[in-house]
Amino acid sequence: MKNETRQCQNCKQDFTIEPEDFNFYEKIKVPPPTWCPECRLIRRLTFIGDRFLYKDSCDKCGKEIVSLYRPDTSYIVYCNSCWWGDSWNQLDYGRDYDFSKPFFEQFLNLQNEVPYQATDNRNCTDCDYCDTTIRSKNCRLTFGSFQSINCYYCGNPIFSRDLLDSDVIVNADHTYETIYSNGVFNTKFTYFSNECLDSSFLFNCIGCTNCFGCVNLRNQKYCIFNKQYTKEEYEKEMMKWDLGSYKTIQEAQKKFLELYDKTPRRFAIIINSKNVTGDDIKQTKNCQTCFSTLLGIENCKYVFLSGLLLKDSYDVILGGGSSELYYENSGGLHSQRCFFGRAPYDSRDLTYTEKMYNCSYCFGCTKLKNKKYCILNKQYGKVEYEELIPKIIKHMNEMPYIDSKGRIYKYGEYFPSEFSLWAYNETWAHKYFPLSKEEALEKGFKWYDKKEKNYQITIKAENLPNHIKEVDDSILNEVISCEHKDEDCKQECTEVFRILPDELQFLRSANIALPHLCPNCRYGERIKKKNPPKLWHRKCMCSGVESKDGVYKNTIKHIHGNSPCQNEFETAISPERKEIVYCEKCYQAEFI
Repeated sequence: MKNETRQCQNCKQDFTIEPEDFNFYEKIKVPPPTWCPECRLIRRLTFIGDRFLYKDSCDKCGKEIVSLYRPDTSYIVYCNSCWWGDSWNQLDYGRDYDFSKPFFEQFLNLQNEVPYQATDNRNCTDCDYCDTTIRSKNCRLTFGSFQSINCYYCGNPIFSRDLLDSDVIVNADHTYETIYSNGVFNTKFTYFSNECLDSSFLFNCIGCTNCFGCVNLRNQKYCIFNKQYTKEEYEKEMMKWDLGSYKTIQEAQKKFLELYDKTPRRFAIIINSKNVTGDDIKQTKNCQTCFSTLLGIENCKYVFLSGLLLKDSYDVILGGGSSELYYENSGGLHSQRCFFGRAPYDSRDLTYTEKMYNCSYCFGCTKLKNKKYCILNKQYGKVEYEELIPKIIKHMNEMPYIDSKGRIYKYGEYFPSEFSLWAYNETWAHKYFPLSKEEALEKGFKWYDKKEKNYQITIKAENLPNHIKEVDDSILNEVISCEHKDEDCKQECTEVFRILPDELQFLRSANIALPHLCPNCRYGERIKKKNPPKLWHRKCMCSGVESKDGVYKNTIKHIHGNSPCQNEFETAISPERKEIVYCEKCYQAEFI
């Protein structure tokens, strides 16, 4: 079987389906995709809400709740106690399959009638203002936490504690503004670094202790902006870099970025991995076009932000936890053979489902627990179920759903984005593929215009005390204007924010100045530091004795001598960006 080029029915661009792709689709008995990989990714991302929480009341018991869903929607929302309780039965919403209507239309009607869980927090203590938080304690405005404690304004902390404004971080302790890092302790403004201690402003450093403003270091101590110091010299010099001062933080950031811009970076961050393409890949094997994977992912393609032993899967977001054979799926743990769905937990053999717990052999179902052989939330016997499924698939192909833009959805397509519970600018899609309102509407996405807020600003960010030592407890009562308030920052700025008691305690103990941005904008600034989940074909920028742009002078002779390096690669760093990008061999020659 050879490569086959097809045209994406969404963006109209050509994409390639390779022989191993056809083998996978044949293995799980689904047709090849009609959308290109990037359009499929964006479509799945529109079904993941992004850090928005709303006050509402439970539609069953009436108590006040924090919810993922805007109160002005028609969704039925239960508090966690009611949703997990026995006072309602998901099968009561079941209905016969109607062969006179497209499947997706029937699923949408079912989806909007079955109650939603306000937030998906399980086995947690004091994590009310969080979502998708598992076995965690005392977290605030944290999303995707797993077995973590005392995390504030964080995303996807795993096995971690005492974090503030840190994302996608594993086995971390006492970190601030640290992202995509593992095994770090007492780090601040640290990016894509591992096993580092007592350090600040690091990029792609491993095994470093007491380092400040450094790039690409390995197993070093007492370095400042990549310059080696003795212990005594380091301690004396660090007295100039007091991060309790906001002005000092700004100065350090500027100098750190200057060093970053003139230092070559590897074409991709790949650690302890074999036969992979993508970026930010750790402990991964035989995976192609994958991004932000870790801890035992094998034999996968088009995977994003997944880990913990995900195997033999395609087109997955946030998947893992000893799962396998996922296709066009997002979220979930400990599940197998789950296709075109969202959030399967301890389940298997699911197709077109969402929020399923300990279920198997279900098709077109939503929010079921401990069920088998169900279609549209209606219970069937094993034989009847197996006879009906081929008829439904045939019907889906003969009577497809057609969305507002004329795109056709037969069996094998993920849910249409217009079925999403959120508008485009409330989802991960907007975070990684930002659009203006006009662009989003033109592409057929929904858009939410924020309502004007009634608040009284009591202090502007620029008028905050410069040093954390100058801040008294009265700051907890202030309504602070975000520095991005009057800018078009595209980060869903909340315009104002408060300092929480736990946050203030953390900043004081870590000697860090008060932030000048709201949590959403701080998060948006961190996201900018991550490469997009997209690849470009590029050539190494090493021209022999220096980088192609002449900014960096090589410190050692490379294998290609004084001639330009001819190595080519796939990288998530676009050609328009100004970073100096080296291939693996040139990078290792300089820094390893």
